[in-house]
Amino acid sequence: MDSLLNRLRARIARLFPGRGARLSPTTRLGRLGEDEAVRHLKAEGYEILVRNYRIKQGEIDIVAFRDGVLAFVEVRAQTAPAMVDPLETITRRKQRRVIKAAQAYVTENELGRRDVAMRFDVITVLFDRQGRRQEINHLEGAFHESPRGF
Repeated sequence: MDSLLNRLRARIARLFPGRGARLSPTTRLGRLGEDEAVRHLKAEGYEILVRNYRIKQGEIDIVAFRDGVLAFVEVRAQTAPAMVDPLETITRRKQRRVIKAAQAYVTENELGRRDVAMRFDVITVLFDRQGRRQEINHLEGAFHESPRGF
């Protein structure tokens, strides 16, 4: 019974973040990074369409739009000193999961290549030990979909 209750609590915490669930330091850092990424994108003139778009096969941190381009944004947050380049943490497997989620988003919203250009971006955010943003980098077109496309 306890394991079922724990599984239900974990599922509720994933579906409804921040509702009575204790967030791990990694999750808190990720959310803080996503918040900073959203602020950065808005300052650059992007419209934020959705955050944390999820399907069974993957997730997109941020879907944003500017100048006819739909950007699917993966956010990587780290605390200084960074031990690895955050871009190296985006494996080919992770890229495939983001691409699958983007395909689902496009299908769900009845978009196509003729409607809008699409791009996969990465935003890296570096924080100091007190949680203050030190650096933010936005790499447009950081990775690409498979040659077969959507």
